[in-house]
Amino acid sequence: AIMGSGAVGVEFASLFRRFGSEVTLIELLPRIVPIEDEAVSAELERSFKKQGIKVMAGTKVTRATAGAAGVEIEAQAGDGPAVSIAAEYLLVATGRGPVTAGLGAEEAGLRLDRGYIHVDRDFRTSVPGISAIGDVITFDTPGHPQLAHLSSAEGVALAERIAGREIARINYDQVPGCTYCAPEIGSVGLTEAAARERGYEVGLGAFKFGVLGRARIAGETEGFVKIVFEKKYGEILGVHMIGPRATELVAEATLALRLECTVEELVRTIHAHPTMSEAVAEAAHAAHGGAIHS
Repeated sequence: AIMGSGAVGVEFASLFRRFGSEVTLIELLPRIVPIEDEAVSAELERSFKKQGIKVMAGTKVTRATAGAAGVEIEAQAGDGPAVSIAAEYLLVATGRGPVTAGLGAEEAGLRLDRGYIHVDRDFRTSVPGISAIGDVITFDTPGHPQLAHLSSAEGVALAERIAGREIARINYDQVPGCTYCAPEIGSVGLTEAAARERGYEVGLGAFKFGVLGRARIAGETEGFVKIVFEKKYGEILGVHMIGPRATELVAEATLALRLECTVEELVRTIHAHPTMSEAVAEAAHAAHGGAIHS
């Protein structure tokens, strides 16, 4: 049994299922991989159920007792009755906290927020001469992603500032996220819901991998690419994909956001055939009214 369906939870669900284990995935929020676009969450749940992974979204673990035979878990969905789950192991994957205890941070005068080190957008702490980056930092607004590639980018930006070079601040709307479950998830930018919340007039384009020749040859036909764009200028706001090579294909989407690419520009970009990347181009075509090969 796995409690929590973020990246770690769904990755280990995939891993244990491939080893032949019976897996139950329990998520407190209404859908799994809750930070992803809702369409991606729905597709992953469908795939997991097809693989034989039991998904319990909107469910709270109220008790877990370890014993010689394993773990007895009590869970409750909404106002429904509590159910018992017997498992050999319970993996708790409900998030990570900062490892800052014992560093002398408070003694040094650093401002902490629930153990995280508060920094400004140039990674300066509250103490002159001390900077911080990576999984241990927080800004005035919550939600700093705990990602290795983001920490590396922050390290480069900080080194450039210390060296006295002009730096471009990181756009945290353009940080790609990759989840290495099966099927893979790759996403960057705003979800459909987030774009609407920010007041954009939102347009959408989507294309299923199963139509592609390369996907059919490889026998990897699950999933889709979804493009979120604003209608006035056609600028791409987010790209969300689930399926084969999604963790690789998201690099093109990240570059598109970085360059303020429009859907039209992506449509006019020639994608080689047969490749998985054709799904990105076809999703752009779909945004303009119809994918060519749908």
